Amino acid sequence: MARYALLIAVALALVTPQPPAPPAAVPAVPPAPPAVPAVPAATPPPRVRHALILCGHPGDAEHAKAFADTVRKLRDGLAKTVGIPPERQHVVFGADAPKDLPGATGPATREAVTAAVAGVRKALGPDDGLWVITLGHGHHDGRQAWWNLPGPDLSAAEFGKLFADVTCTEQVFVMTSSLSGYFVAPLARRDRVVIAATEADAETNETTYAAAFAQVLAAGLTAADHDADKDGKLTLFDLYVAVAKEVAQTYATAEQLSTEHAQLDDDGDGVGHEVQTAYLPVEQGGTPPGKKANKRPHRDGLRAAQIVLTGK
Repeated sequence: MARYALLIAVALALVTPQPPAPPAAVPAVPPAPPAVPAVPAATPPPRVRHALILCGHPGDAEHAKAFADTVRKLRDGLAKTVGIPPERQHVVFGADAPKDLPGATGPATREAVTAAVAGVRKALGPDDGLWVITLGHGHHDGRQAWWNLPGPDLSAAEFGKLFADVTCTEQVFVMTSSLSGYFVAPLARRDRVVIAATEADAETNETTYAAAFAQVLAAGLTAADHDADKDGKLTLFDLYVAVAKEVAQTYATAEQLSTEHAQLDDDGDGVGHEVQTAYLPVEQGGTPPGKKANKRPHRDGLRAAQIVLTGK
């Protein structure tokens, strides 16, 4: 009987479910690092570049002369540094085009500006580049910003609509007048670079940006002095930083607080950022050295860094 009892006990043990073994320990997975905006793939250079230089109402005779001088430098600089020859530069100027400004037409009324934009668009191919540079003065009526022209002015929204469906490979807008920050949102598009001399704020004073931009373009850039992001090439981003430094130095030399803060938007969200602060000296409003680990905290600046300056 004892033997039969033992056999029954063994049989019961074999058929009785056993508790599952504890799961093997799984190594802890470290948390993923925070996402960093990816650098977009390089885009091919434009087949050719065109420039549209638009100077609104300059004001008095002294300002008309100053703006004409700036346009001359812009034309020289666009040919020298950007590779846009005079025959692909289209200028509409002020209340009347100066006789000593070859190729310029005027006055820069709403109709003349609209016609100039339409003419350039006809000349643009899908693989081309377009640089649009505006000069002059602006005002805000409490509801929206305006670019001052001879006759009826042009609002930021209206200006943006003139270029709404431009689709060429490279698009660069440099708005240099006061209150130009309000033009960033209406102009913003994917893969388009929009630069404004001021914030979208009450920066109503006349700017120094147009003169600084023309001066830097005409002088030219060198890799040793102007490759701000150290990527081995001279690009629109480097040009933007060089102009920001020139503007900051102008105010520092005059011992004045800056009344203009340039913005750049090239991610298409319509919000400009002062991406230059990581590259300016602290005394000119730059970021302190210990806080410059991430030189591009925003996505803005990535597209501009793809646009290589030919220097032809």
